[in-house]
Amino acid sequence: MEIGSVVGGRYRIEADWGEVWFAQDTESGQPAVVKALDEAPGPAVRLRHPGIVTVLEVGEHEGRPFLAMERLAGYTLDAHLLDGWFRPAQVAGFGAQVAEALLVAHRAGMTHGGIDPARLLLTPTGAVKILGFGTVAPAGGSDLSALGNTLYQLLGRPIPGSLGELSVLVSELRETRSEQGPQLTEEFAARLRRLAQEPIEAEPVERPRRLVPQPSWIYQRPGRLLQIVLVVVIWAWLIAVTAYAIAVTV
Repeated sequence: MEIGSVVGGRYRIEADWGEVWFAQDTESGQPAVVKALDEAPGPAVRLRHPGIVTVLEVGEHEGRPFLAMERLAGYTLDAHLLDGWFRPAQVAGFGAQVAEALLVAHRAGMTHGGIDPARLLLTPTGAVKILGFGTVAPAGGSDLSALGNTLYQLLGRPIPGSLGELSVLVSELRETRSEQGPQLTEEFAARLRRLAQEPIEAEPVERPRRLVPQPSWIYQRPGRLLQIVLVVVIWAWLIAVTAYAIAVTV
């Protein structure tokens, strides 16, 4: 695809952006993104949900399939990770949005197959949208375990248990090996949504204390021994003087 060429009879290519091209829809006047594919996409590209990037058209250009998608402002979450980790409540919110979008697919008997930070677009409004439905080669495992691994990365690999219920939930997600029906996705979405609406504070983590040898009382109070010796000497002297006086008198 060359700059200025028209794909699908309506998408004029404006810029090359790596694996995708920025384009202008000559019919609607709206910006779009065009992506060339190696093979025809699956039916999941037709899914519609606020948390899924909308595919405008599936077509063919010069014998190769392509997708035209809505063009949105924002960056993928892996790019945002370059600036540091996200707050726990933010991560719970991202997870809730993704799980709610995945629920639509799971109810339709479809999966994404490759959820990771690079396929989650964060818009300026804070909305997270999933990229790649119907075009991602399954990476193995479930969408839910992939979501758990993604949240784990966004949290900066926290110490297990340090984030309370969120840590437990992320661990459960990571260990989920199959979708087990949409009801499980719905359950995780509800739990993440609730956590996103509550403040999440890191819990203190018990760490082993360093054992420091405690000195004896003599070394803690170096003058104590001298005081005792002096008292004993004085008492001995007083007893001796008293005994001598009695002996002389008698």
